[in-house]
Amino acid sequence: MLPIDSTRNQLQLSANPLLATHAVKSVDVAELQAPTIHRHLLRETKRDIRDLRRKQTAAEAIAGLDHVHEIYGFTKGQFGLLQLLEAILERTGPARVSLSTWTAARHEIQTLDRHVKAGRLLSMRWLIDFSFARRDPEAAHQIRQTFGLDAIRVAQNHSKFALIEAEGWELVLRTSMNLNMNPRLEDFTLAHDPALASFLREVLNDIWTRQKRSLADASGREQRQFFTHEL
Repeated sequence: MLPIDSTRNQLQLSANPLLATHAVKSVDVAELQAPTIHRHLLRETKRDIRDLRRKQTAAEAIAGLDHVHEIYGFTKGQFGLLQLLEAILERTGPARVSLSTWTAARHEIQTLDRHVKAGRLLSMRWLIDFSFARRDPEAAHQIRQTFGLDAIRVAQNHSKFALIEAEGWELVLRTSMNLNMNPRLEDFTLAHDPALASFLREVLNDIWTRQKRSLADASGREQRQFFTHEL
């Protein structure tokens, strides 16, 4: 039975050992080399807001993609991030891609490999969550085989975006989607945005410079220490 304080007629609960009683360490963003905030005035170009719950293809979703419109799309998950990337490559021609995602499915990686072999995907680097290589080491191996040993960096990562760089294009795709099929409500924003592309490129370059590629296969403790103290 739980002890009762007779003077207050209240239950006395023992401390929960699972709850931290000490201050939680946090990252001082001022110590990062790359800027951590991109600020700009409201876009002068037109935002095209699209309800895509009845559209069945990614090509329909980004139809009319140009240099002056920002597309916001809201979907039921009838196509995924892979299909969006394929539709974008069809519009831009051969491109270099940088992707930040929490997870990726092997089927999607295999499909991207075919785009590499076809010359549509020139290079790709992957910022993934710490847990990805432990959850699916075969998928991480596929990424390295397809895109090179230096293709992966890890973080405690839940950001989802893609930077697509092609001749005449600096596209930024921001989305709720991971790189797997997930038939549920999702959204994305896509625009030719050189300023935001430059910001994200600088952040990614900083991570690739600071982090050794071997950290992706290190222990969870080592990965968390790097994330907390060095990233």
